[in-house]
Amino acid sequence: MRGPSAIAEGPFLCRWAVPAYLAAMHCFYRLLGDLLVLLSGCPAVAQGVVTGRVVDEKGQPVPYASVALADGRTGTATNEVGEFSLRVPALPQQLVVLSIGYGRAGALATQAGALPVVIVLKASAVELPEVTVRANAEAEELVARCYAKLLRHQADAQYGRGFYRQKTRENGHYRELFDAFYDVKLTPRDMPSWVLGEARYAFVPGILSMKNFSIYTRALPVFQLPGGTSRTAQPLGANAAERFRFVLRQTLRDQGRELAVVDFGPRVAGDPVASGTLYIDPRTAALFRFERDMPTAGNFTSSNPAIQLGLCTLHTTTNFAPLDDSLSRLASTQVVSNIQMTMKGVPSETTTTSQFFLYEYGPPTPGQKYRAMPQDVNDLAEIKKRRYHPEFWRDNAVVKDSPVEAQVIQDFEGRRVFGRL
Repeated sequence: MRGPSAIAEGPFLCRWAVPAYLAAMHCFYRLLGDLLVLLSGCPAVAQGVVTGRVVDEKGQPVPYASVALADGRTGTATNEVGEFSLRVPALPQQLVVLSIGYGRAGALATQAGALPVVIVLKASAVELPEVTVRANAEAEELVARCYAKLLRHQADAQYGRGFYRQKTRENGHYRELFDAFYDVKLTPRDMPSWVLGEARYAFVPGILSMKNFSIYTRALPVFQLPGGTSRTAQPLGANAAERFRFVLRQTLRDQGRELAVVDFGPRVAGDPVASGTLYIDPRTAALFRFERDMPTAGNFTSSNPAIQLGLCTLHTTTNFAPLDDSLSRLASTQVVSNIQMTMKGVPSETTTTSQFFLYEYGPPTPGQKYRAMPQDVNDLAEIKKRRYHPEFWRDNAVVKDSPVEAQVIQDFEGRRVFGRL
């Protein structure tokens, strides 16, 4: 599989050799149809938009936490700096906040606007006794059970509608913002079809441009098929214990279930494999989150002698939501890439982040052919092909519940380059 290419001024090419896997869970309650029904059935004067911020006990933001009404029918998620915006059908409303690894928290919204207090989530980890060789063997067995379950259900197909946002920040200023809606076909392994719908962008050319950054969301398989090959090994694959070391770190009491937290990394120091964490239900072997730091050595190259590459990192988090009694399905994926370099002796840093979540599951969209998406698609070029419909974005509930931090808006407004935004 070929990964995203980043283009720099001059003959600079950045090629990722993409390993094959992804994973894990934040419970998103966003069903757009339900939201519209709720809003249409309430008087306009009773509606309002509530905003707030979610942090942990140390005051650090909790990204991608689920924020919902007590009945679970209407909800949203915090962005990467812990902010959220939620439209409610009436006030007052009791809000419920959930995130893997934290206990449930609540807040009472009595009026529209900002909540008077910050919502604090407390850690819910249950520490295990000192990890032993037996515990590590149990971790290997649990990962093998999880892989076997994924293989058994590899052909199961689900359909949904999702929202994708991509942002690029270069040397402290944002210069790229993509918003896009997609119809998707899902399997436990990947998204074989990713069909672009409404989209918009704000873009300023810079040193780097990740042409097909969405490949990390749509094309990386969660697990490797037997006999499959990839440049970088992955923990959810046949004979994974030969290259990975698994350690059962702790258990979590999360939203009425127990989750085993299994750390993984190279069994032999220096082996270029990913490291990260799997969150697995030990009772059902269902996967609920997959956090991964990918090895980047050798994946970036530059033919421009004026460019010297420095530290490059890529972190992915994939969340899965419960499905039936013992299964789960994709809920969201977040990707963060950081590239440091010097260009003509001047330090430069580019960070690209993306967030994708399924706001609605359901039957296939009527008339949609769900064709396979090419891996090397140019995201910006595809978005530019779509006609911009301002009325679609003006009062869109999904977009309004996905706030962009103020600095993004300020950076684009200050340079008057909002383009389709």
